[in-house]
Parts: sequence; structure tokens; C-alpha cells
Amino acid sequence: MSQSHADRPQVPRLPGDAPEQERPTDKPRDRQLPRYKVVLHQDAANDLMFVVRSVMELTRFPRAEATHKMWEAHHCGRSVLLQTYLERAELYVEQFASRNLQVAIEPA
Repeated sequence: MSQSHADRPQVPRLPGDAPEQERPTDKPRDRQLPRYKVVLHQDAANDLMFVVRSVMELTRFPRAEATHKMWEAHHCGRSVLLQTYLERAELYVEQFASRNLQVAIEPA
């Protein structure tokens, strides 16, 4: 038993509404939030393993990556930990500061 379109009730439409087939598709969101780098600075005051453990706990990096970031900051003076949005970057700065580690935010 097939139903024809005549059996369906009409959907009320406002005067400016176009049928669904004629509606323009929504444009994809081209606007992106600006990204920021979270930069770990050299730290002579804390133990190197403390820096590695802190990076692992706060960023969830594996030990090898956290160790690489620590050595990079130790030898080069700085290491870019990650790139993220401003609010999240500010959160990382607060968390690292609570452990007496110097971390800065830079535009990506």
C-alpha cells in the first residue's frame, strides 16, 4: 500500500521560507580561533626529572617526548611544548607556575 504525497498534510511555511531543496547550504566556518604556542623555558632551579614528571603529568606526553622537551629547553633555552587556544594555553601557564616552572605563551 503506497501513500501518495496528496495524503500528507501540508507543512505551514512562513512567507520567506524556501523549500528544503532550495535552501542555500550553510557556509563552512572559515573563522578559526587564533592558536598560541606554550613554551617551556630553561630551568636551572629544579631537578631535571622533576621537569620531566611535570611535563608528563600536565600535558599527558609520554616519557620520551617529555624528556625530549626537557632537554631541548635545557640546551636551547626554550622548547615549544604545544600549540593550542588562548584559554587552554593560559591554563597550562597557571599549572606550570604552580610547580615553579617557567612557561610562556606566544602567538603561533
